[in-house]
Amino acid sequence: MADALPLDGIRVFDATNTYAGPTCARVLADLGAEVIHVEGLRRMDLVRLLVVADNTVGEDYWNWGGYFMKRNLGKRDLAINLDRPEGREAALRVISTCDVFLESYAPRVMRGFGLDYQSVREVRPDIVYCSLSGYGQSGPYRDWVAYGMGLEPASGISSLTGYPGEGPLRSGISLTDPLSGLIAAYAVLAALHERRRTGRGQYIDLSEHEAAIPLVGRALLAYQLTGRVPERQGNRSPDAAPQGIYPCADEDGWVAVSVQDDAEWHALCDLLGRADWRADPGLATRDGRAARHDELDAGIAAWTRGRDKAEAMRALQAAGVTAGAVLHGKDLLWNEQLAARDFFDVVEDPRAGKRPFPRQLPVRFSRFQVKARGPAPLLGQHNREVLRDLGGLTDQEIDALEAAGVAGTAPEPALPAHLVRIGAAHPVQELIEAGAFLRVEPDYKEQLSARFGTEIGKRAGE
Repeated sequence: MADALPLDGIRVFDATNTYAGPTCARVLADLGAEVIHVEGLRRMDLVRLLVVADNTVGEDYWNWGGYFMKRNLGKRDLAINLDRPEGREAALRVISTCDVFLESYAPRVMRGFGLDYQSVREVRPDIVYCSLSGYGQSGPYRDWVAYGMGLEPASGISSLTGYPGEGPLRSGISLTDPLSGLIAAYAVLAALHERRRTGRGQYIDLSEHEAAIPLVGRALLAYQLTGRVPERQGNRSPDAAPQGIYPCADEDGWVAVSVQDDAEWHALCDLLGRADWRADPGLATRDGRAARHDELDAGIAAWTRGRDKAEAMRALQAAGVTAGAVLHGKDLLWNEQLAARDFFDVVEDPRAGKRPFPRQLPVRFSRFQVKARGPAPLLGQHNREVLRDLGGLTDQEIDALEAAGVAGTAPEPALPAHLVRIGAAHPVQELIEAGAFLRVEPDYKEQLSARFGTEIGKRAGE
């Protein structure tokens, strides 16, 4: 028998959406908590239709979003309108059985629902209540709407990304979102530990803005100590030279190289057969190499262009030079290191079939296993069991909520599926021509099936 998980017996009311909050709740679910993901019928989770499986959309288009599937594995779903008095009352009855309340809206939203911390404490005094908002619950920005696209520049990250003389660049993943979600999970775990000791719950005010600022700690210190504002350096570094991303022989192949010290410099010179570099006194120090970075980049690129990125990475690492191939989505699914560590969980989704999903908590414990505990829920899939078993409502009361449009399994208003397909299905050829896709491989499911040893995309009963 497998060891119990750390959060077995903990129940979470997850009133979050999109990325940061669901990331927190997914970590708690993987650690054993029972997580109830809560959505409205007039405003379901914003990512339910983002990146649809196989570029197709069924009649229940709101259940096909791969982005939602990944963030919400192993949760249950309650679809109920919290702005209706009867919806709020039903939610409070469920909340009274929960240990954790998560929400990720501007401060005014939960107050408007009557589900702020003080209101929730009336039904569950020892609740651990965590608010993930863009700028926190106080200060002049407290009511501002915030997403990762705006929080990255607001936290200073974008001031450091980009190339000298050019404008800031954003990261490719709205970096502040997953970071905030993980920090929220740590905070909730700390509060649960403190509750175990004292019997008291508490309120957690998490500012996603503030959560990201430690990432630019070097820039803050640079100004404090020297009065200088660091400029963007692209792929270069003030501490390593040469350092960069170099082209390889394979399609869109690149390898990152970072020479940290003189020993790595000598190893690089020997691997590239550049005895002239090794003997050049002007290149004997990091500062000297930084001054001639363009020259070194050209020489390194001449070597990497003759090899694919995996071959270049292995040769550099074997020589003792810090290097890594730039991997894209397919590379990660096929990566030998991730395969050896069983990083992907194959989960069968009722709409997308069997799919590999990366683990949200990439930690290996010696006494228990952390992995996805099941597929993401359909909209309102667990309404009846949650409201009946946890909220104590009768089937007749639940029927009345559904008849009144307070609870349900379809968004309101539901759009005609054929219109949704037009907007949701990606115009593949146009995206290839625009450079958004590197390529499309029609046999990708067959390739994935061979990689993971199961028929990817196949649903139960097919």
